[in-house]
Amino acid sequence: MRLLESNAMPDVDLDMDRDLDVETIDLPDGRTLAYATHGREDGAPLVFHHGVPGSCALGAVLSYAARQRGVRVIAPSRPGYGRSDPRPDGTLETWADDCRHLADELGLESFAVAGFSGGGPPALAVADRFPDRVTAAGAVSAPVPETEGPLASLARFPRVLGIALRCTRLLARRRGDAFVVDQLTERNIDDVTAQIVGHDFRTGLADRPSGAVRESQFLAGDWSLPEPEPDVPTTVWHGTEDENVPLEPVERVYADRSTVTFRTVENDHLGTLLAVRSPVVELTR
Repeated sequence: MRLLESNAMPDVDLDMDRDLDVETIDLPDGRTLAYATHGREDGAPLVFHHGVPGSCALGAVLSYAARQRGVRVIAPSRPGYGRSDPRPDGTLETWADDCRHLADELGLESFAVAGFSGGGPPALAVADRFPDRVTAAGAVSAPVPETEGPLASLARFPRVLGIALRCTRLLARRRGDAFVVDQLTERNIDDVTAQIVGHDFRTGLADRPSGAVRESQFLAGDWSLPEPEPDVPTTVWHGTEDENVPLEPVERVYADRSTVTFRTVENDHLGTLLAVRSPVVELTR
């Protein structure tokens, strides 16, 4: 089944190595944080969080919808991914601080946040920690503490997980974008989106798997789901056919959170993100 044409990216001449403009800032502790900007440069800001593994490249899947709606998507690579330095002692709270520094550096007084998959909890953490600056929050196909994700068992053995991620990175380089896409969706997607998703995965593991190892360990451990304040509108989208992050525990957790708008989508893991690109960028309204 093919996604509706309105959810497909335009057929353009895209070369992610050529067209992705990655910038960096220096954080107060001396680390480097990388990010990329997509959509309208003068648009309303949305800070978009990639999955695990991933990188600032994933924000490009929102670029067409963002340009249409006058939105500027700022997509950082979290510590240990791509060109962002690792932070071995990092937590959701320290990431929220990093994100605030990025917003300060870019001159953003207020902004919306969203996250896909493993990027959902970090996005919600930013909204939870800085409700005076975050105007709205969203999470798509994102895990909750009760989720038993695909890397959960390996996460208990970080050295083994690191080896597995390196092997997966090699397979992704040899087999191309389709190999990565097949891990995330059973849907047929357009070639431009497939190239973005493949590049995102490979970039996230380009030099080291430290970010993915650390965040996988965190998600497999004992953690609490950030809960933004009621005056920060929060929307969660989750696919009914998601095999990477099954719906049932997610639906159960959010059934008890009256301040969160929970929406199910008849789609799978990546397919849900692609199906809700427009509502995600409209969080800025």
